[in-house]
Amino acid sequence: MKNNRFRIILWLIVLISLLITYTIFSKTLALFENNASGEVDNDIGKWIIKINNNVISNEETQDIVIDSFVYDASSTVESGYIAPGGSAYFDLVFDATECDVAVRYDITFNFSSMSYSDNISISVEELGSNDTVLTAEDTYSGVISLSSIESDTLVTIRVHVTWNDIASYDEDDTELGTQYGSKLIVPISVHAEQYLGETLVPYVGE
Repeated sequence: MKNNRFRIILWLIVLISLLITYTIFSKTLALFENNASGEVDNDIGKWIIKINNNVISNEETQDIVIDSFVYDASSTVESGYIAPGGSAYFDLVFDATECDVAVRYDITFNFSSMSYSDNISISVEELGSNDTVLTAEDTYSGVISLSSIESDTLVTIRVHVTWNDIASYDEDDTELGTQYGSKLIVPISVHAEQYLGETLVPYVGE
């Protein structure tokens, strides 16, 4: 009888010990999981990119109409204007210095909404070490690397607008130049997203 009681007491002690051990282990595991989740959350890349001081969200496309230019000096065109034989430019400045991830950008020129004649041409130049690639007929793409971001480097894309003086376009040039309130504008769309290592494939026209 005493042996039976002793066995029962022993089993109760073992059972209570197991319950205590399980409770302590569960709390420890829960604490570890919470801490692990917190660390993962803290490692999620922060996204703050600005285009000409306007914040753009990840994978957002922002439409911009440019109507303010820096006019190149010309002996045939009055200062502050663009006309046949003249040229001008504007800059798009990408500031990704607050990002924790590399950034891809795509700049699309909406030429279909422009009513200018073919003797007005646009070219794109990147000021700096990054390479901007023509990836579609009217789209230029580039990558802002983590090393550029960490060194607080801004990426500047300069867009040149040239009004070529071609005699066969004189009628169109005169119409544009004499319209009251006419203004040269360049509508573009800018898309920015996290760069995931994809290759920027150069566009090859038909």
